[in-house]
Amino acid sequence: MTSALRQLSATTWAWVQDSTDWGFSNAGVVSSQGVSLLFDTQFTLDATRAMLHEIDEATAGSAIRTVVTSHQNGDHSWGNQLLPEAEIITSRASAEHMCHEITPEQLTALSHAKGVDSTSRYAARHFGNFDFSGITVTGPTRTFTVREEMTVGGVTVELIDLGPGHSAGDVALHLPQDGIVFAGDVLFQGGHMIVWSGSLAACVESVDALLATEADVFVPGHGQLMERAEVVDFRGYLTDVQEAAVAYARDGLPLDRAAARVHAEFAGSLAHPERLFTATAGAYADAGAMGALQNVELVKGMADLA
Repeated sequence: MTSALRQLSATTWAWVQDSTDWGFSNAGVVSSQGVSLLFDTQFTLDATRAMLHEIDEATAGSAIRTVVTSHQNGDHSWGNQLLPEAEIITSRASAEHMCHEITPEQLTALSHAKGVDSTSRYAARHFGNFDFSGITVTGPTRTFTVREEMTVGGVTVELIDLGPGHSAGDVALHLPQDGIVFAGDVLFQGGHMIVWSGSLAACVESVDALLATEADVFVPGHGQLMERAEVVDFRGYLTDVQEAAVAYARDGLPLDRAAARVHAEFAGSLAHPERLFTATAGAYADAGAMGALQNVELVKGMADLA
């Protein structure tokens, strides 16, 4: 697995991972007139340090004054402590969801439990090689709602509160002058989407909000950069899954059987097709066939489907 800092404009870079596996997330930086804004940190302290080193070299030591957190999942926020002087901003909904997130200590214990149940095996396979030692979960110092415009040196950026979708509260960063959007986990490239919010319809609405920016370049939370047409295709994939899952819900098919059928139909060549369990559960909740599942139930469903 390799990572690279890719320059997208005179003032904007994307930190892009070549892996679609769990925990390897993208990030980005906007730098102008000696100050920078960082969009998301990394899963571990070492990974965040490596990214910050590359950013420091690319921006000639520009000071990171602001960190925008797309959502509270650890692979986008557990490196925040390495920027103690920066203001950390996220949406109010994202901040309120923070207390429901698994902690580094809990994830370490789960992935090293050597249990025989499907959840323990799944955690060990995907998270057992990460070193979460030394992490102090560091939340936002400020929140916002709806939209907020900021200036980074001489660059105007827009923070967009997308509401629930991938998570209970997602944030995107839009650079209107450059036609660039950092989407966080509202977009996945090369892998199936995870739906933690309990609503697949909300995920589609979030993608619509990104498309409404009229941007041409999109940085997904995981995978390679996306052009506008690829985001449109991603929306189509979500709506196709939604329509199939809702039909199964209306037929009264149990969730596990519906998820297996959705998996068989839509797995394709994308990584982690077991995540379709979360999409199916979100569609079932949207259809009123059941309530939203807790994260622990979603992880078990994915592990059983994998």
